[in-house]
Amino acid sequence: MYEHVENLTMPQAFARTVNRCGDRIAQRFNPDLYYGDNGGQFTWKEMQSRVEDIACGFLSLGLEKAERVAIMAPSSPYWTHSDVAIIGCGAVVVTIYPTLSLNEASYIVNDSESRYLMVGNKDILERILPGMDGMPTLQKIIMLDTRYESNDPRVINLTQLMKLGQENRSRQYDLYQERSQNISLEDWATILYTSGTTGQGKGVIITHWCFASRVDGVFYYFLNSGHPLNEEDTVLSFLPLSHIFDRACSQWLAIWMSATIAYADSPATMMADLKKYNPTWFSCVPRLYERIYMAFQQMLEASPMKKRMFHWALGVGEEVLSYRMDKFGRYDMRPEFPLCLPAGLRLKYKVADKLFARVRELFGERMRFSFSASAGISPDLLKFFYTVGVPVIEGYGSTETTSACCYNPMSACKPGSIGPQANGSKCRVAEDGELEVSGAGIFAGYLNKPEETRESFTEDGWFKTGDLVVKDVDGYYRIVDRKKAIICLATGKNVAPYKLESQFSTTVEVDQVFVIGDERNFISALLVPNFLHFIEVFDRNGIVYDKSKLKYMEAGGATLCAEVGEDFIEQPLLKEQIAAAVKQVNSHLEEFEVIKRYTILPRRFTEEAGELTPTLKTKKRVILEKYADVIDSQYQR
Repeated sequence: MYEHVENLTMPQAFARTVNRCGDRIAQRFNPDLYYGDNGGQFTWKEMQSRVEDIACGFLSLGLEKAERVAIMAPSSPYWTHSDVAIIGCGAVVVTIYPTLSLNEASYIVNDSESRYLMVGNKDILERILPGMDGMPTLQKIIMLDTRYESNDPRVINLTQLMKLGQENRSRQYDLYQERSQNISLEDWATILYTSGTTGQGKGVIITHWCFASRVDGVFYYFLNSGHPLNEEDTVLSFLPLSHIFDRACSQWLAIWMSATIAYADSPATMMADLKKYNPTWFSCVPRLYERIYMAFQQMLEASPMKKRMFHWALGVGEEVLSYRMDKFGRYDMRPEFPLCLPAGLRLKYKVADKLFARVRELFGERMRFSFSASAGISPDLLKFFYTVGVPVIEGYGSTETTSACCYNPMSACKPGSIGPQANGSKCRVAEDGELEVSGAGIFAGYLNKPEETRESFTEDGWFKTGDLVVKDVDGYYRIVDRKKAIICLATGKNVAPYKLESQFSTTVEVDQVFVIGDERNFISALLVPNFLHFIEVFDRNGIVYDKSKLKYMEAGGATLCAEVGEDFIEQPLLKEQIAAAVKQVNSHLEEFEVIKRYTILPRRFTEEAGELTPTLKTKKRVILEKYADVIDSQYQR
């Protein structure tokens, strides 16, 4: 039985779990991706052995307390081993998104003065190695591929690092234990760089106290909300561990609670991995929930009979869902909630739920709930998942708050809201509507940026999130938009782009939206169609287009169509469907918010083109500059 202990450092939390659950499974993964390593799983004791080998290896290289080690790699069990080992040495982990360019990665390595860099694969190594001379503090690169061989003396693989640790264990183990046991809650644990939608990212300093206070708050909040976590749970990790979301809400939460961590092969295999590992929870971003929903809708389109049956079932399910709702519009999604239904509705729901079970099967056999954060999720989308019995729970947090400071309890989920203050945090609304946070998880400051650090806090020490919110009468918060993102029309009206962009989240026809209007008389937009959807529609209807112009890309492990020809976006059927989608969205907007003109683009916004951050947020300045002529033409027609 799990019993929580407060105020543990990260090495203490790991050691406690090993002592409690040493023979239980700590990690599960596809062994084929790791040369058959340990049959695809590690117990907590086996994981501890790996962690100690890596730690002793780093100490043999001369790693000092508080020195920085950067990790630039896709998520993997080795990422976690390295994270725990480095932090256990009293050093600081610096995270770098594996998709960043040499210039972006060099900035982080240099700004953090990282001495070592762990890279995930040959592609990343070949991207970084040519610029190593421009990173004067960087002494060694460690390849997480355990069999990679390099002729460059500056590069070793993880096996070589662990072997170095094993050979020097007698000299380094006591030092590792001493370092690990003498870490204080005030010591730095990690530095994570913000995405930087308007400029260079800032290094956010997270201490051991940040993690400890956040996990302590999560434990009690979840316990009181009716969905506690313990060693019987399994989390599926597939988002980048370089981001605070999965690292805190999946990896370290699992380590603290003694839960098993299962690693997806890639984001593209997430649905197959859900069935393979049967997790009880996972962290996800709205875009992936939207893709699941759209894929389901497209599947129904192929069978009119199935579509009619499921729409009937949804009607029944929505009526049943209303019995879970309280006077504030909050739904109790706990499985033990006593549904008291009229006899007729109960019989209809019994039939409808057999159809819903097919949707729930997509998430495995044990899924209890999933987190949604990083961006807002459509209330209609949440209601869809609630109707079919999948508790997707929205929260809100940032790197600076060490993940979620607001969270919808499972006992009272409110679509359209990020929930009340939660997980040990305190929240308030400033006079201008900005959300301010104190309490658990608040970061120690921005690395090498004292002025920015001062500007990020109020005089009485509350963190200024930069997000505008509205607080409902029940204490729940709703995001309006980023403070800097608000569009100021020439008419004096203010428009929140998030409100408009989120309206498209459940439309199959539109994939990406960028809203314009600063100092203009009305709102316009750049729209990127869902190219894969229209390719399927065109092919099914015999519509001819230039297939040689199609360009594909890998994004998050999924294959997407990144670009089409001009003839593609000029197809009347595409124009008609896009126009219908815009009209539908406009019907939910105030007159001054309505999208009056738009341009359909033949290519996606991408991270590679500098238009998106690693967390897929649009870079406003870049897009405004790149599409200046297109945007101006929308206001000259």
